Amino acid sequence: MPLAHGVTARLPAAFNNVVKALELLDYASSVYLEVFETQPRIAIAVGEKYFFRAGNYLSSTTLVIEDGDHTIVKIVASGGRRGLLDLFDLGSAKDYANDILYDLCGKVGVKPETIVEVDYLDKSRSNKMKIQ
Repeated sequence: MPLAHGVTARLPAAFNNVVKALELLDYASSVYLEVFETQPRIAIAVGEKYFFRAGNYLSSTTLVIEDGDHTIVKIVASGGRRGLLDLFDLGSAKDYANDILYDLCGKVGVKPETIVEVDYLDKSRSNKMKIQ
């Protein structure tokens, strides 16, 4: 079972503002950041952060999707496992994903309208990250 946590939120903010705020969160975008000029526009960011309680670096992937005058943000944090017997990360992945979301909202100056969270995220549960 992966030690991953997923969060999806709908923000009442413009896509460009959310992407600019994401750039300022080094721990969420230090590895990779790219904006795709598709319709709707999409940005992807990868970051990493050390978690003492997990004794390891965790990585995050953040998707930012333009949704009219709103923006959908999907965050997956994982990687707190050091060996085969590590069955928990003491909540590090969940905290990492939520830190990104709430710091992002703080920088943009909005509160998320909808939040969906999925513990122990894996590909069979990824459909639960959709906002209805």
